[in-house]
Amino acid sequence: MRTETPTNGRRLMIATALIASGGLLAACSGGAPASTSTDAGAMEDLRLSLDWSTYVAYHAPFAVAEEQGIYEAHGLNVTETLPGGSGDALIEVGTNKTDIAWADLSTAAASMLQGVPVTSVAKVQASNASGLTVLEGTPLESADDVRGMRIGSTPGGSDSTLVGAFLSANGISEDEVQIVNLPANGKFAALMTGEVDAISGQVYFSVSNARAQGQEASGLSYSELGLEMLDHGFVSSDGYIESNPESITKFLDAYREALQITIDDPAAACETLVAKADGALLQDDCESQLDLWLPLVTPTDDAEWGSNVPGEWESTVSILKEHGDATGDRAPDSMFTNDYLPAS
Repeated sequence: MRTETPTNGRRLMIATALIASGGLLAACSGGAPASTSTDAGAMEDLRLSLDWSTYVAYHAPFAVAEEQGIYEAHGLNVTETLPGGSGDALIEVGTNKTDIAWADLSTAAASMLQGVPVTSVAKVQASNASGLTVLEGTPLESADDVRGMRIGSTPGGSDSTLVGAFLSANGISEDEVQIVNLPANGKFAALMTGEVDAISGQVYFSVSNARAQGQEASGLSYSELGLEMLDHGFVSSDGYIESNPESITKFLDAYREALQITIDDPAAACETLVAKADGALLQDDCESQLDLWLPLVTPTDDAEWGSNVPGEWESTVSILKEHGDATGDRAPDSMFTNDYLPAS
């Protein structure tokens, strides 16, 4: 698997070294947020890492929560960062730059195995949508079709964790493909211009974008290609969990409320996000993406909304170790908690 820049695994090793040095991370057992008030009714500051370098459709609930005062109603003053991908978001949380991250949980598991002191506090997306997308004319019906492809991937993103595991699980050797490392907002352009044959990431996002530009595209998720793993949810630093458990519950409750509003009226939610995206996202594209993403999330009225399932974490860690070159001794059942989910 030929690459042009350092792999995600190396990024995680760098993050682990930073954490071990103690230079960027508050004490893991008691890191406090930038500003927290214990006064009754006072607003609490919470720093949130998103998982993309720009706003995309599944960020709509965050925009809704901000615009409609939902965070404020739950006593929170939430600020956001836009890193380069899930891996970068986890580094931000793990080094105490932020308190909670919206991230791919498979990437989170790989980070935890590398020693990043974070834990999943909620699983939102029930089905994994990550996979490979190709334009019309490029065959992709099975894993065998991937041999010889140039695949666009983001080193700091969740797809770089998954694409390597996918290749290994399907017996595709490193010299049979070329991984072209690209920024998150550069992968789609590279696919459209023919710089790469396929891109790794959320299939529904890439397919809807291609159709919006008059091109037919298709894709297969990694689960369809024999690699079933966790997808998006929320991760917090271990220090923040210990010192601010009630803030986590407030945040998850606010997000669930905003998610339901997004489900009830995707077009209106997209209008809010598009206005915030400052030209980086168009209304039609947002609606098309939400049409494909919303069916993948656990309904907000489900009694198990947000719950991490032990078997899914065990399976994901097993795949990462067997096929993703992941190492580490952290037990899967220590990588998540359901203790701070809001009441049904």
